[in-house]
Amino acid sequence: MNAITICPFHSAGSSFKPYYSLELHAALERQRRDESVFWSEEIGYWVLTKHADVLAVLHDGQRFSAQNTTRPVTPMHPDALAILKDGGYASTGSHSSLDGETHKRIRGVTSQVLNLRDFIKLEPHIRKLVAEAMDRIDGTDQVDLLHDVNYELPAQVVFKLLGIPDSDIPSVKKWAGTRSVIDFSPATYEQQIEGAKNLVAYWKYCADMVQDRLRHPRDDFTSRMLAIRNGDAAVMSLDEATTHTFGVAFAGHETTTNQLTNTFRTLLQHPEQWQALCADPSLAANTVEEGMRYAGAVIGWRRIALEDVEFRGVKIPAGAPIMLSFASANRDEDVFEDPQRFDIRRKNARRQLTFGNGVHFCLGAPLARLEMKIVFEEFSKRFPKMRLVQPDEAKHMHTFVFRAPRALPVVLQ
Repeated sequence: MNAITICPFHSAGSSFKPYYSLELHAALERQRRDESVFWSEEIGYWVLTKHADVLAVLHDGQRFSAQNTTRPVTPMHPDALAILKDGGYASTGSHSSLDGETHKRIRGVTSQVLNLRDFIKLEPHIRKLVAEAMDRIDGTDQVDLLHDVNYELPAQVVFKLLGIPDSDIPSVKKWAGTRSVIDFSPATYEQQIEGAKNLVAYWKYCADMVQDRLRHPRDDFTSRMLAIRNGDAAVMSLDEATTHTFGVAFAGHETTTNQLTNTFRTLLQHPEQWQALCADPSLAANTVEEGMRYAGAVIGWRRIALEDVEFRGVKIPAGAPIMLSFASANRDEDVFEDPQRFDIRRKNARRQLTFGNGVHFCLGAPLARLEMKIVFEEFSKRFPKMRLVQPDEAKHMHTFVFRAPRALPVVLQ
């Protein structure tokens, strides 16, 4: 059979709505069945929906570039770019957007600091933070679990890793949140201007931290990264050190905040699953995996085709932007039995792709897994009667990259 080329502007996928909504998974199920590779006119991306195709791209750094993973959805206005330039913003690219030898060099430094051995040392601190969070809300009838627990807890963990004092958490969280709006949502002029100002403030904060750690090294991420650098810009430049301090301070908590909230909501939407966890907290680790599969915080990731490629008879030209639908791959019928069912005992839940895969696999994944496992263990023991406030009117950030909820009201007892 000859290969079929689907014209982007006549694709059946032209009506597909890529931004997160409660209808997204049903739409993706239809796409996997009817047109698993398609052009989305709304975002201007080719979309891959099958687990095997998404995994293949994640492992192929020769034919696909990661340079567009954090590229703003709305091109930056010249006024916003001027603010960044005048403010000295000089990001060299995050882990997720680097290719080839540059990515290998940078990851060779940061992976010596961000690893399971060092993350495990944080477990007592994480358990203490979780206990303190539960103590603060215990005795309260109704709380917003996102704002009262999940918003700050992951930041407290990663900021300890970075040596950022608790007093700075509100500012850094605000600055980091700006990046989500600019990079992953259609941003208005006003949002870009405000966002550019916040990015400059965030950049200066991280640059000052790098300079401070050069003079006064500590036992934290930036200090250890600079020690490995040992004054050699060929190993890592100072702008690169600032960029990756900046990047870890963002990536280390935003996604974990969203994933905790998504998984809690899903557990409480399926009370029999919540009760199963409460009866057996040893299911917490697999609950983390199934939560990421069923309600992943990262629903789509981006690549650029470096040459003409073909998937399932559909030709995608060199230079074309591609969206890897993690939300779809994580519910692919070819990989997961009865994929629309949420099951914390699912045997192959760990095949989910929410953390990515291949050379760009999330360096902080072991830490996020550890944090979430502890949270689900402890909350299931303390609050077995927890339930959603009804009606559950979930609202989310307008983005095709993240499943980012706005709130999670629950009744604790």
